[in-house]
Amino acid sequence: MRSLLLLALLLLPGLARAQEPAAVTQLRRLLGPDVTLSFDRATATDVAGSAVLTGAVLQRAGETIRVAEARLEGLREDGIARLMLRGVAIAGGELPVTLDRLDLEGLAIRRPAAGASPAPEDVSADLLRLEGWRSGGEVPVNIASLSIEGYGSGRLGQAQLVGLEVTSGAMGMADRVTIARIAYAGLDAADLLSATIAQRTPRMVPGRQSLEIEGVAVTQAGAPVARLSALTLRGELTADRNHSGAVVLRGLEVMPTPPIAEWMQRLGYAGLAAEARLQAAHDVGAQILELSEFGIELRDLGELHLGFRADRVPEGMDVTTAPAARLISARLRYVDRSLFQRWLGSQAAQERIPEAALRRRLVEQSAALLPGPRLAEARGAVARFLRGEASVLELAAQPRAPLAFSMVTAKPQTSLDGWRDMFGLTLTAR
Repeated sequence: MRSLLLLALLLLPGLARAQEPAAVTQLRRLLGPDVTLSFDRATATDVAGSAVLTGAVLQRAGETIRVAEARLEGLREDGIARLMLRGVAIAGGELPVTLDRLDLEGLAIRRPAAGASPAPEDVSADLLRLEGWRSGGEVPVNIASLSIEGYGSGRLGQAQLVGLEVTSGAMGMADRVTIARIAYAGLDAADLLSATIAQRTPRMVPGRQSLEIEGVAVTQAGAPVARLSALTLRGELTADRNHSGAVVLRGLEVMPTPPIAEWMQRLGYAGLAAEARLQAAHDVGAQILELSEFGIELRDLGELHLGFRADRVPEGMDVTTAPAARLISARLRYVDRSLFQRWLGSQAAQERIPEAALRRRLVEQSAALLPGPRLAEARGAVARFLRGEASVLELAAQPRAPLAFSMVTAKPQTSLDGWRDMFGLTLTAR
């Protein structure tokens, strides 16, 4: 009797495993011999390759993954139709992680060559969703939710991350960064990852792309260092490979922190607030690149605006084709909103001279830098700005004919007169 009881105890684990759902047996095989899987309960469903596990524990090389509930649907050798995990805790590895929920749908993994690991383009998935991610270590990271849709080579997918928080004492001027939302759409993320690893240019696919970042806050010991309301990037590639894009930055605020704190305090700025925008288009067929607007506005400081138009600009221009590109026109404009006046007052106080005397000296110095009758118009524009009679300076380039950049390097000018003639420069103030 005692021998029969001992034999039964030896056979029970094997009998239990023999009775486990086929999906669990298949999962063990896919995990490999170096991973052990145990669970409190496993229940088969009426769908092939499906099961529900509660109290699951996976162990490998000192790392333990505990899952309160796992649902497998349509498990196969190269992927799974649906995987749902609830209450995940990872311990013993490089980073301790807890996760409230994970949903994965339509996962497929192309088998790589023998001995190779799957590349980003070998994996595709219809949906990955995470909720309540919390990782420890030297740089703790919390994520409220993350969703990725349409991931895979040749697929223009989309993703959204909500509630990112990163804390670390090794970030220098800040110890905490939070981002309310990051989202992209219309990007082939698999190709982008593969291109980054291989250090190549990502493939260009016709369509619209966008990236949005909202609600960024950077703090140090609870005090604000910088804030950003939103950063938006939008681009479009047409079937004939014409490119267009826009970048908009809103609500950037920077507080007095090293290395600009001393400069800001000396000029009387309690903080810096900025807006920026960029609009550009590339007609590949005509080989025309136009930057219609690149503007930076610093509240209570000034504005800087740049625009240009160039031709003979091929797609994927590099150092070999760049010299053939030609400048058609360009415009650079600065609008003073108090920066020059504040600097003038600070400098005059430092030198202990009246502001009017400092203005006269600056006018004389600028006149010496712009000598001769042909630069009289530019000299007058600078003098008007320095005397406070104008707040806008605008430099325009209008060559008599499109100017190849190779000409600029092949025939460098020795005087401002020469550069003025080459580029067709005019300087105005208002």
